[in-house]
Amino acid sequence: MSNPHKDALDELSGLLSKAKRSALQAGECLRAVELVTLVPGWVGRVARVLSDQRDAGAVDALLGMPAHVPGVVEGLYGALSSGVTRPRRDGSPCRALLALDFRHSRARFFEEALERAHASFDAAFEQLSVGGRPHYRVAIVEGRGTLAGRAAAAAHDIVWLHGHLGRLRGTRLWLNGWCFPAEGRLKAPAQVHLVRGWLSWAASQTSTGRR
Repeated sequence: MSNPHKDALDELSGLLSKAKRSALQAGECLRAVELVTLVPGWVGRVARVLSDQRDAGAVDALLGMPAHVPGVVEGLYGALSSGVTRPRRDGSPCRALLALDFRHSRARFFEEALERAHASFDAAFEQLSVGGRPHYRVAIVEGRGTLAGRAAAAAHDIVWLHGHLGRLRGTRLWLNGWCFPAEGRLKAPAQVHLVRGWLSWAASQTSTGRR
């Protein structure tokens, strides 16, 4: 008779052994996360393997794991600080970007945050109407001039803005094609490490394209 636990353990052991020789494919990364639900004692090993891989497939898989597992946030930071981007549906890579979407709020600091966002991002500050309600967006996008200079100029402000707005319901942080909503499993205190990782990578990009 088949033993689901043993079958999962054998398959997972095979995937982790393969990862020592070559990077797992995207589907294999997701499969490892699926299998660990049957072999919970291996969750740390899976997180460490995916953390070391630093590619889009590993990022997608890590995002399916609980954020408190050691290796999850570290792996996401490592990937973003290495410039990993999410592939589009046609397989081409997304442009590198950091963006913060947020909606109007009655929080006491909101007007100060809105003013700071507008002053810091100028033309890269957008005001939209969604369902008749005002929404706002600031972004640093690859391909619009020298990324390092723009990231350095906005780094202090984006960290401040995310620190205040990242906890508000409806706020979404975008990094290289991945979305991190305030209501998601990765909360603002963990997201800030990813913001800093992306800014660190962007600071090394001294031309309009990737090095």
